[in-house]
Amino acid sequence: MVFVIPAIDIQQGKCVRLYQGKMDMKTIYYENPIEALKFWESVGADWIHIVDLDGACGTGSNLNLIEQMVSKSNLNFQVGGGIRIVEKAKKLIEVGVKRVVVGTKAIENPEFVKELKSVIGKNSIVVALDFKYGMPAIKGWTETVNENIFELAKRMELNGAGYILISSVESDGTFRGPDFENTKRMVDSVNIPVIAAGGIRDKNDILSLKNINVYAVVVGKAFYEKRIDFNEVKNI
Repeated sequence: MVFVIPAIDIQQGKCVRLYQGKMDMKTIYYENPIEALKFWESVGADWIHIVDLDGACGTGSNLNLIEQMVSKSNLNFQVGGGIRIVEKAKKLIEVGVKRVVVGTKAIENPEFVKELKSVIGKNSIVVALDFKYGMPAIKGWTETVNENIFELAKRMELNGAGYILISSVESDGTFRGPDFENTKRMVDSVNIPVIAAGGIRDKNDILSLKNINVYAVVVGKAFYEKRIDFNEVKNI
């Protein structure tokens, strides 16, 4: 079985989806993300993946809204975007978030993952290795660093990451399909669960990701554009 996790991306207090991570190419799906949360509850989702886009880019924070969403729901949350200090991760866990997703800080300083593990534990840490042109993308996908994502993933595992989240920036929001080749290579590179995201078009993409042994799949735009019915894929 593969877990299918709906995504709620938040920018300036609204539920949006971007095209290839470009902040000026967005579609607003809900003016109030709490309404999106209520929808996912109504269709039987178990997990929700939340990204604070303003936090990721360093232009603001939706932390108070996210805390409100967690307090109003019994779902399991994994939350990312702008988590660059241990205290912020700790606070999210304390308010009920199950997993925090860290990207920029972990890539720039892999020792950060060790610090996090000592405070919140391995099973609460997801390291996001989003890549653009084959290189890890950081700071809301606005910059890349000259690192090998597979070697980086192994280092994150050794430092205490519980999960790896892999996503192709070029595929994200485009309906081109996931980067199956690099996702499979990531699954083969580490001994911790791999979560896939980016470019998912339909049920067949989810089945293909299941066949390469990903642990979970994060889906956003394909759900909001009604290309995939959550009820058809939630028990795949």
